[in-house]
Amino acid sequence: MKRVRDYTLFPVSLIFLAFCVSVPGWAQTVVTYPAPEGEAVTDGYTVSVNGQPVDVYSAQSEFFDGDYYFAYFDFSGTVDIEIKSVFPMSQTQILPNRFGFQPDVKDDSVTFKADQPFRISVEPNGRIKPLLLFGNEMETDIPDAGDPNVLYFGPGVHRPGKIDVTSNKTVYIAGGAVVKGCIYAHGENITVRGRGILGGEESPRFKGPGPYLLTYSAVRQGEIRDIIIRNPWSWTAVVYDGSDVVIDGLKICGTRMLNDDALDLVNSFNIVVRNCFFRTQDDSIAIKGISATKTSCENIFIENCQFWTDVANIYRIGYECDADTMRNIVSRHIDVLHYSKNFRAPTEYWANAIFWLQPSLNMLIEDCHFEDITVYSDGSDILMLMAKPMGCKYGNHTEPEPGTLRNCSFKNIQVIGTPGNFNGLLYMLGSDSEHHVDGLTFENVRYFGDQITKDSQCVEIGDYVDNIEFK
Repeated sequence: MKRVRDYTLFPVSLIFLAFCVSVPGWAQTVVTYPAPEGEAVTDGYTVSVNGQPVDVYSAQSEFFDGDYYFAYFDFSGTVDIEIKSVFPMSQTQILPNRFGFQPDVKDDSVTFKADQPFRISVEPNGRIKPLLLFGNEMETDIPDAGDPNVLYFGPGVHRPGKIDVTSNKTVYIAGGAVVKGCIYAHGENITVRGRGILGGEESPRFKGPGPYLLTYSAVRQGEIRDIIIRNPWSWTAVVYDGSDVVIDGLKICGTRMLNDDALDLVNSFNIVVRNCFFRTQDDSIAIKGISATKTSCENIFIENCQFWTDVANIYRIGYECDADTMRNIVSRHIDVLHYSKNFRAPTEYWANAIFWLQPSLNMLIEDCHFEDITVYSDGSDILMLMAKPMGCKYGNHTEPEPGTLRNCSFKNIQVIGTPGNFNGLLYMLGSDSEHHVDGLTFENVRYFGDQITKDSQCVEIGDYVDNIEFK
C-alpha cells in the first residue's frame, strides 16, 4: 500500500492557466510508503512532506553512537518538508550543499522546500545519529506482479533467502517492502528495481544466504535502480565479470561491520553509476581484478553521487589487480560527505584516502579522471591522493610486482567546511623506473578557497614520478 495525496491548484481562468501550467511547483504529488509492522522507528526523528507522515527506519553502525536513521518518499513539483527530532536541532546542517536547500532551523525542527529529487544527510550533531533522507522522483512503469518474468515483492517483510535471477528477469521490491535475503543474478537483460529495502541484518558477518547482498555475476545488459540496501554482511553490491550495467539511484545504508564495500566493480566494463548515495565502513567505490578471466576494468562512468566512508577510502582503484588493465574511469559531480575517521600516514600499508590509485601485479592503471568533487571537512585530516604503485598481497600473490600509473587528472576539486587539522596530502611515489607514476594533472584544486600548487605544503612528490602539472 502507498499513501498518495495530490495538491493541485486550479487557476481562475484559462488565460491564467496558459501562463502557469508549466511553472514548477504548480502541482504537487507526494507518495509515501507505510513501513511494515516492526520496521518503523520513532525514537529519533519524525518526517512529514506537505503534512503527510513519512515512516523512518534505522540502520546499524559500529561508530558514532551506533545506529542511525533513513527515510524515503516520492514527489513531484515543490513540496514542504518538516523534520523533527528528539535531538537538539539548532545546529543542524544538511549535506551536501549541491541541492541548494535553505533550511529554517529551529530548536526542535528543520523545514525546507524541495523541487527536485535529492539525497541528503540531516545532521543535528555531525556524524552522530544523522537522518539520511531520500526524495525520489515519481515512480513510473511499475511492473505487473502477475508477469512471469517478474519476481515481485510487495509491501511487507519477506525472507526468501537467496533469490536466483536469470536472463530477461526483473526483481521488483515495492515501496513498503523489506526483503531480508540476497539477490544473485546471472545472465542477460536483468533488472533489480523498486523503492523498497533489501536488508542483511539477520545474517552474521560473511554468513549470508549468498556471497553478497546484491551480486551481478557475468551479467550483460543489466540495471539496478532506486532500491535501498541496508546492513550488509560483506561487500554490499558487486558487479563481477559484468558489462553494460547501469546503476541508477541506488542507496546503501551500511557501516554495520568492516568489509562492507559499497560498490565493487570486479573485472567489469561499460558500467554507469549515477544518482547514488553510499554510506559504509569500507570503500565507497572499489575497482578490483580478482577473476580468472583477467578482464580489464574499463569504461566506468560515475556521476552525481554522494559518498561516505567511516574507516576506509572513497575510491580504491587497484590493490587486487588480476586484470589486463584498469583504464578510462571517469567520476564527476561527487560529494564526499564524510571520510575515514582514522588518519594513517602514506607510508602505512593500509593508509586511507579520498583517491587511492594502487596498481599492483605489473598492471597499468591509466586515464582515471575526477572532476567537480566536493569534500566536506570536519577538521580532521585525510590523505587526498595516494598515487602509489605497490606490491599488494592477497590470495596467492605473496610477493607481487608493483604496477604503473599514468595519465590521470583531478579538476575542480574543493575542500570546504572546517579547516581544523585538515592537510589533505597529495602523495605521489613510484616504485622503480619500470613501475612509476607519470602524467598527473591537477587543475583548480582548492582547500578552503586557497589554490593548491606544486609548491603547496600538502604536495609530496617522491621518486619515479614524472610530468606532474598544476594548473
